[in-house]
Amino acid sequence: MYIESITISNFRTFREARIELSHSDRKPTKALPTPKLPNVNLLLGNNGLGKTTLLKAISLAALGPAVADSGIYSYRLIRREPDGNRSMGHIGESERRQSEGVATLKATFKAHPQDSVPVPIVQSQITISQRGDLEQLRWAHEDEKSWHPIFSSSSDAFFFVGYGATRRVEKREQADTAGRKQSSFARAQRIQSLFEEAYSLLPLSAWLPAFKQENPGRYNQVVNLINRMMGKGHYRFTGELEDKEYVFERGGLRVPFPALSDGYRAYLGWIGDLLYHICITCPSGKKLVENHGIVMVDEIDLHIHPKWQINILPVLAHALPNIQFIVTSHSPLVVGSLEWMNIILMVPGPKQTSRPKRIKESIHGLDADQILLTNFFGMRSTRASVKESQLQKLTEKAREGDVTSAKELLRELSKGME
Repeated sequence: MYIESITISNFRTFREARIELSHSDRKPTKALPTPKLPNVNLLLGNNGLGKTTLLKAISLAALGPAVADSGIYSYRLIRREPDGNRSMGHIGESERRQSEGVATLKATFKAHPQDSVPVPIVQSQITISQRGDLEQLRWAHEDEKSWHPIFSSSSDAFFFVGYGATRRVEKREQADTAGRKQSSFARAQRIQSLFEEAYSLLPLSAWLPAFKQENPGRYNQVVNLINRMMGKGHYRFTGELEDKEYVFERGGLRVPFPALSDGYRAYLGWIGDLLYHICITCPSGKKLVENHGIVMVDEIDLHIHPKWQINILPVLAHALPNIQFIVTSHSPLVVGSLEWMNIILMVPGPKQTSRPKRIKESIHGLDADQILLTNFFGMRSTRASVKESQLQKLTEKAREGDVTSAKELLRELSKGME
């Protein structure tokens, strides 16, 4: 399935917001043409404006009627107004729901044959209500029948997975795939790291060796996909084990996963976990790249070098073309690899609120400095404030006809501060 849109009311920083998202089956409109990477959505904005909050909202909506029994711990999801005013006078519907301590998520999903539902569009409505110090998640839509496959952990339907910014890989000797299946709802586990910082991801070495013996075809697909998702110029996944750890090779140097740098382990960690979930949910007889679903990643550029940031989303989008990616980032290099249709900007509103906005501004291919000076980032300068102040003073003198200041300005523009 893919998410087409979500309407959020009184959910953390969002008082009332509606967001449309791009996916590979979405019909283009005049307001939102199809980008070159139709399966990529980038959430952009300053800290605290709701990027991670939106990922959480989508995750909860995707659980459908299973949300109440998912085991997801709801902590301060209902919006609190900064002034604490809960007066009922002269307020709209959104403010009324907030005053009553209720948040609402309404989402529209596009289904695929893999989802085993009789209708092409399924609706989800979730309410979060306040009960003393606790918040309660509840299904609130009249149609539950379309969502019945969501209750089966073994069903191929409704594939979605999410990764929080504090994601870490579990140690191989501590990983227990069977125990996870018994401990909590499998679909909720796939988004747990968005809600729980300590939640760890499954390492490749905990599940892939079994596939080599039991399903060699899927095993080979995983090896090929990892190398495609790494892109050119990086370590190559050999598919070989040394001391029960998978080995990566570059320029003749062989390095086991635990010895890789933070950047590689951060990336390969969630990639390995994702491919595990794709393997166990992909319909029988289908290739892994044919699996449809939603993948959410907070801070997609975590620990990744700028050279890699430029290509990471195009590489992922082409490697898994049937996956709808919804990611967050603060990197201008990640932004520059996309078009404006891929980007949803979170902008501040009154009383500590935020709202989503699309800016129709050509950005693809600009360099990092140019991107930071666009409306997507809103920076006036990328220079240090002291240097900027110095240049501003020289500029003002040069405009008044001071030739010496004009020459000094040219010299200072071309060098850093000592």
